[in-house]
Formats: sequence, C-alpha cells, structure tokens
Amino acid sequence: MTSTRPDPTDQPIEQTSAGPSRLSTDEITRIMRRLMPVAVSGIAVLAVLYTLYFAADLFLPLFFAVFLAIILRPIVGSLKHLGLPEAAGAGIVIACLMAAITVGSVRLSGPIEDWVDRLPQLERDIQAKLWPVTQSIKQAKQATEKIENLADGGAPPTREPMVTIRKPSLLNRMFKTTWFTAIQVLTTLVLTYFFLAQNVDRTRQTIRRLPWYKRQNRIEEMFEDVQATMSRFLQVSAMIYLCLGTLTAAAMYILDMPNPLLFGALAAVLGFIPYLGPVIVLGFISVVSLLNFDNWFGILAPPMAYFLLTAVEGYFITPAILGRRLKLSPIAVFLSMLLWTWVWGIAGALLSVPILVLIIVLTRHLIRFSRDPDTETQTGNEAA
Repeated sequence: MTSTRPDPTDQPIEQTSAGPSRLSTDEITRIMRRLMPVAVSGIAVLAVLYTLYFAADLFLPLFFAVFLAIILRPIVGSLKHLGLPEAAGAGIVIACLMAAITVGSVRLSGPIEDWVDRLPQLERDIQAKLWPVTQSIKQAKQATEKIENLADGGAPPTREPMVTIRKPSLLNRMFKTTWFTAIQVLTTLVLTYFFLAQNVDRTRQTIRRLPWYKRQNRIEEMFEDVQATMSRFLQVSAMIYLCLGTLTAAAMYILDMPNPLLFGALAAVLGFIPYLGPVIVLGFISVVSLLNFDNWFGILAPPMAYFLLTAVEGYFITPAILGRRLKLSPIAVFLSMLLWTWVWGIAGALLSVPILVLIIVLTRHLIRFSRDPDTETQTGNEAA
C-alpha cells in the first residue's frame, strides 16, 4: 500500500493580505488641524462674497470711490505742492470731475435719445434684413414639428394656455435706472472727496500707533506699495482707454457712422471689461453699420477699424507699458471677470481687473509676512 503525500497545492491558502490600516486618533486629529484653516478660509471667502452680493448698493460706490481716489491722488498732491490744502485740492478735483460728467452726459444724451426714438424703426429694419434667415428657421421648425407629430402617431400638438404678463414700459424702466444711477454716482463722488481730503501723513501716523505695528513693521510698506501699484495701473489704464475711445470716435466720424461720440464713449468705458467689453462694442458697431450702409465697404469698414484699434491696444500698447510690472494670467483675468460679474453685474466686470491686481499685490506681501514676519523688509516697489 503506497502512501500518498499531500500535494502542497491542495493546502488551504492563508489570507495574508492585510486590510486597510486604520488611522489612529492622533493622526485624525493632526489631519483635522491641517484642514481646519482651509475650511475656515473657504467659509470666510464665501461669506464675504455673499455679503458683497447682497450689499452691492453699499459696496459698489465704496470700491469705485477707492479706485477713483487712487487715480486722482497725484493731482491732489500736485495742488498741495502749489500751496493748497488737501481738502481744497480735493474739492477742486471733484468739481472738475462733476463738470466733466455733466458735460459728457449732456453731449451723450442727444445720441442716446436718438437711438431710443429709433428703436422701433431699427427693429423693423433688422427684421426686414434678417427675413430670409428667419423664414428658413421657421420652415425648418415647422418641418421638425410635423416629423414629431408623425412619430407620436399623428396626435395634435398640445397648446399651453396663453398668459399675458404686463411689463413696465421702457421709459419707466429707464427713468428709474437713471435716477438710481445718479444717486450712485453722487455717493461715489462724495466718498471720493473724503478719501482725497484725507491727510496721508495722519494716516501713516495712525498706522504707526497700532499695537501690532511694531511686531509687523511692514504694514506701512505694504500700504505704500499697494497705493503705488494701483495708482500706476489705474492711471495708465485710464489713459490707454481714453486714447482708444478718442481714436474710435475719430474713426467712426471718418467712416460716416452716426453718433461717433457714443461709440467712443462705449469703447473707453467698456474697455475696462476684459474680453467681453470689446466684443460688445464690436457687435454694436457691426449692427449699426449693417443698418446704415448698403455696400460691403460701408458695412465692414467700421467694425474692422475698431477691431484693428483694439488689437493694437491689446497686443502691443498695454503689454509694452504694463506687462513688465504686472504679469496677469489670462485665465486669472477671465475667472475674475466671471466672478465679479456674477457678484455685481456690469459694474463688477468693470472692477474685475483692478480688484485682481489689488488681491495679487496684497497676497505677495502676506506671503512675505508669513515666511519672515520679524525681519525688516526691503523696498516694496519690486512687488509690482
């Protein structure tokens, strides 16, 4: 009788695979401590954005006043060197600004009223020129509905009950919007005056008296760096878009476009909105040229002229002046525009790039503080 040895392959295999290791209480505590600042920061950011969203009527004049004060501060400083106190210089600057706004509003009110009066005729003209396209779309829609009815067994389409909603008239809406805008502009100018009339030396002395100033003695440097960087950025941007608006108005006048000052003002103001602003102006110019001219040169020349002006400004002038000091990522600019447009609408889109520049400068200084909070700082102009 032969004895058979057990095959080692028949032996039961022991489960040696270790299960997932469980974290100890100390490790969980350390992870929670690391994640807590991130969670708190995220909640704080959401709370700030929510507050800015619901209190837009309060914060919008404040932000516009701060940026206007930064732009106009050198003028007040020049008047101070001539012997005028800051309060008197700020009053003169604000008076000149109010006069410029009044003159611009009066000059532009005529073209705007003309366009409002011509809206019904423009609507009929657009419908007449787009009639072949709309008829083709209507026929395609009818054919699609017939195919869907045949697929459903020939059942007649169900019609939903018609509900008529009365909307306020265009004049009423424009009247309310005009008054609200006037109040916002007046509030902005008043706040701008107080910011300009504020004595800079007293502000610095107040900062030096703060209890944490001796521990973090970079606050004054950060304040001066933010003011210098924002002042340069806003002043250069304002000059660039003012020149762009002037050249646009001149080009529209040469090309016999109606109301060239209106196109120049739109190009200057909407130029502060990255990407979207020039597209809006280009679309508006294209529609007006389509309605006013019958030949191809008259239709294509105005939008092409504006496109060339914005291309030269965006690809050559602005990068040559600001690109060396402020390297803004296009993705960051686009995301900032989306965020602040959601928070404050068109006004937020106008402020999106200045707010982004302000956040970048502040972030650079805060990173320096966190890395080396106790040492003296070098000159802050390189932060720009």
